[in-house]
Amino acid sequence: MEQQREVVIIGAGPAGSVAGSILKARGHDVLCLEAGTFPRFVIGESLLPRCNDILEEAGLLEAVQAQRFMPKPAALFLKGEARERFCFAEMFPGQRPAALQVTRADFDQALATAAQKKGVDIRYLQRVEAVSFEADGSSTLEVRDAETSAQWRVKAKMVLDCSGYGRVLPKLLKLEKPPTLSPKVAVFTHYEGDLRPEGDREGDIWICMHPQGAWIWIIPFSNGRTSVGVVAERALIEGAGATDRERLETLLKGDPNAARRLAKVSPVMKTARLESWSASVTAFHGPGWALTGNASEFLDPVFSSGVTLALESSHRAAKLAARQLEGEKVDWGEYTAQMGKAVGVFKVFVDAWYDGRLPRLLLHQGKSEQIKRAITAVLGGYVLDARNPFVRDTEGTLNAALKLTSALAA
Repeated sequence: MEQQREVVIIGAGPAGSVAGSILKARGHDVLCLEAGTFPRFVIGESLLPRCNDILEEAGLLEAVQAQRFMPKPAALFLKGEARERFCFAEMFPGQRPAALQVTRADFDQALATAAQKKGVDIRYLQRVEAVSFEADGSSTLEVRDAETSAQWRVKAKMVLDCSGYGRVLPKLLKLEKPPTLSPKVAVFTHYEGDLRPEGDREGDIWICMHPQGAWIWIIPFSNGRTSVGVVAERALIEGAGATDRERLETLLKGDPNAARRLAKVSPVMKTARLESWSASVTAFHGPGWALTGNASEFLDPVFSSGVTLALESSHRAAKLAARQLEGEKVDWGEYTAQMGKAVGVFKVFVDAWYDGRLPRLLLHQGKSEQIKRAITAVLGGYVLDARNPFVRDTEGTLNAALKLTSALAA
């Protein structure tokens, strides 16, 4: 069996749903191939305010809001007695004042269902096993039904890889390259019964800096459950116990802030582990194809940037693909530059987090309102807004802010 479609999207997660919805709204024929089934468990549960802008542009925000997810007004960083809250209502004018904490099974399903209602043809259990490209950028994809093993082909004018950790095109086209970030390990679960702050701070994400060098995420959901994970070097994780549950519980008890909040919790999910998550590629696009989200670059979970970058890249790639399909000559170098910049801003923050510079700045009580606002905007996912000095020159601004705060402390 062989089909002819205008655009094939690999993956029906948030990136695929956004790209498909944007292309369909422009009148294009879209086939989305998803290797798995929904609902599914995925991490990446704490969204950033920038996500809401993109979801609204794709016509998907209303479907997400109908799920009544927990509002996320701020990010709270804690280390011992020190703490600093970065409130999204205090960013630059026009930026969203809050985000959402989402159970990904419900979030991804809501997006995919809404995209289908818009006319995006989503086929589940369809694995892309091979792809070939012609000189004009048209392609032929070899697909296998994961349940029946039936094989079929589809020809397309454009392919967008939104496969996330599946990284379909990077593997098939040999685009993968070693990541520059040192590997870490995460162990995590969902709990019930955590002692949450009252009022409008209930939805804050907590990022606790562990005395032994690990960090902890605490993400509250509106269903009463809470996602909790520890990220650390492998040696610290392995040395904390004989099983991942024991390791997680031991490390949580070792941090005073996490220990107090989680003193009465009960696990409601088997403890899971994630490692070697950082990924990089040699190219974001080529004739007839483009990579989005985790299929291209993934850094680290510390600033919850994964879903934001997935949506940022997918909506930009979809708009460029639409223009190209409509006969316009498109400079895909624009896409590489934009996403390279977005990833680059977060990468400086991730590097500075692990080398200790950023925690010093985040927790410093003498920061000016301007510095704090600029930091908050990055934490909100607005990493392409040139009003922000951390966007214009991330490393230079970070170092200048550190010098200024050090001088004030002297």
